[in-house]
Amino acid sequence: MMQEHATQEANYPLRHDIDLHLTVMAVRRLPFIASLSDVDRAMLSTVVSELGSNILKYAGQGEITLTLHHPKGRACIDIIARDKGPGIPDVHQALQDHYSTSGTLGLGLPGVRRMMSELTISTPPEGGTLVQARKWLGAAPSTIRLTMPTQPWGQSGLKLAWASENRPCYPEKVSGDLVFIRPTSDGVLLVLIDVSGHGTSANKLALTLEDKLQNTPEQEPAPLLQLLHQHCIGTRGAAAGIALVNCERGELSYAGIGNTRICLRGHDLWRGISRDGVLGERFPTPLLQRQPMEPGDVLMLYSDGISESLNLRDGALDLGADPAILARQVIDHSGRSTDDASCIVLRVQPEKER
Repeated sequence: MMQEHATQEANYPLRHDIDLHLTVMAVRRLPFIASLSDVDRAMLSTVVSELGSNILKYAGQGEITLTLHHPKGRACIDIIARDKGPGIPDVHQALQDHYSTSGTLGLGLPGVRRMMSELTISTPPEGGTLVQARKWLGAAPSTIRLTMPTQPWGQSGLKLAWASENRPCYPEKVSGDLVFIRPTSDGVLLVLIDVSGHGTSANKLALTLEDKLQNTPEQEPAPLLQLLHQHCIGTRGAAAGIALVNCERGELSYAGIGNTRICLRGHDLWRGISRDGVLGERFPTPLLQRQPMEPGDVLMLYSDGISESLNLRDGALDLGADPAILARQVIDHSGRSTDDASCIVLRVQPEKER
């Protein structure tokens, strides 16, 4: 018989700075997180402080809700921040490192993303901003997910929507794969890294490489591969695929080293080439490939934890689905349980949806 778990919730209206101050203090004393470590309770209160500061700065008022519940039998804490204001002026910029809101520890949304297991930011039909941050308790979830706003991205030209999935190899709790997505002024940069091996040691190198990506303004694929190679020297090594989408030109640029794969589906089927090598050991000259992109195209960048049969399984994938749904389908249908499996799905919005 399935054990039932009670859902517990606490709601905090925010209208003034003092409300936020009292909320942060109250969160640390919530009965349903009393069993967590001091570090975890401090982390949750920091997330509340950051999200609450966003509400007061951008909307003037709103509310924060903390909920303990057990989806699929696994305990987690959800922190939901709602407001009815104009919202964060540039969500994509706010998700980049070194962008912080005022009056907090300066961690910004990138800090929230690192501290929590999942982060979703959306604009409800009634307006305002809705931020949902989830922290899994105990065993880590099988998939690490970041969901971007559903509103298509792209100041001019193509309009894009994207999502990613990253599932650790069973029975590991962390992944040696890394998904890094950074919006640019005229498109988006997509990086997928597959560190050799799996488990904690592979994850440690993946996090180191993520830090290097976050702290470089470079966005061209070939120079970025060179940067990653330099930081992999003396380590277990890695493979990487880097795609840069330019919305104004309607163009994809790609270069990869090692066992990452990329394909573009739509009006034509295109598969990119990653050169044989290992970052940190054997670094061939990157082969930069350019490919035009059109409305309706779907781009998939994935690690070798995804079976090569992916390209032949159109019947198992709904290419017209939301990128988050399609990314999950890729993992579910073609992910190998014996390896970390990750993918990025980017969809160019069809003309009728723009």
